[in-house]
Amino acid sequence: MVEDVQILKEATMDEGKSGNLLSDIDNVVDKTLQIYELTSKESEIIGSIGTSVSMLLNTLKVSLSLSAAVFQNDFAGIKSAILNNNAEVIILQSTGNIITKKFSDLNSAQVMRLLEEIIPKLDSSADEKKAEATEKIGTLKKVAKQMQRVKVQIKTKNDSENEEAD
Repeated sequence: MVEDVQILKEATMDEGKSGNLLSDIDNVVDKTLQIYELTSKESEIIGSIGTSVSMLLNTLKVSLSLSAAVFQNDFAGIKSAILNNNAEVIILQSTGNIITKKFSDLNSAQVMRLLEEIIPKLDSSADEKKAEATEKIGTLKKVAKQMQRVKVQIKTKNDSENEEAD
């Protein structure tokens, strides 16, 4: 009789352990699927950021030099690196090798390091381009205003000549 009770207790404990194990498996599967969904969106988001960076670089008509620190953990012996207006990172290694990485091929850590470096440079470049454009437009407006005098003078003269001919 004692043996029967012992067997029942062990069976109940095994069922409890099985239930816990099944619950743990469900949790792990759910978390893994959530991670998969999040990471699958990562490349899409990085691609979108790359497109926007390319648009900024093209609008500002610049390519940016990058410090070796941005990719030092990923590539050995970086001599120089630039971000061109297609949002491609071009790395020249001290061995003479040239590595080209599309923005969409970068991982999230590389993207964040890159953005931390380029945003201040883009901001500075935008300030410079805005000042240049503002000055250019101001000058063009002044020139256009002065040229209006020609239009007024010629129209006035033509109107006078037409009146005299009548």
